[in-house]
Amino acid sequence: MDLAVYGAVGPAGGERQLAYRLLELALAREWGLQQLPEIARAEGGKPYFPQYPHIHFNLSHSRGAAVCALSGAPVGVDVEVLRPPPRHLAAGMGAQEFFRLWTAKEASAKLLGRGIAALRTQTPDSRCQCLEGFLPGCIVTVCPAAGPVRTIRMDPLFYGKQQNP
Repeated sequence: MDLAVYGAVGPAGGERQLAYRLLELALAREWGLQQLPEIARAEGGKPYFPQYPHIHFNLSHSRGAAVCALSGAPVGVDVEVLRPPPRHLAAGMGAQEFFRLWTAKEASAKLLGRGIAALRTQTPDSRCQCLEGFLPGCIVTVCPAAGPVRTIRMDPLFYGKQQNP
């Protein structure tokens, strides 16, 4: 299966639920599963489907934005809404530069199943790909992106309407 990344931007506060709705939609479209399977967590916190070990996924959400990456191989994804970066972490970087680096580090850590504490020392995987322009006002990075990445941006209220193929 190709690497597919589903994303949507909705009201802040509902992004976690939006991420799981995207996962349900992606599973139905990509794998024909009509309901969300049981989700378990590996030691580092990485989610997986015990009943479907061949289906790999990862979720991320930030201030109303949500993404779901779905693949036949391990995957990590991160989204951040563009905003002023934290000064103590940004070291003089602008918002775009900082969040491109941050999302690459986080997608890399999530790919490996490492916890959030790994971000301090995590080096971005060279196979990460920033999905330029995928979600307006956001930086989205997926890892690994060794082949083509299909992006599907959804209207958060009307999942039947596909906004870009």
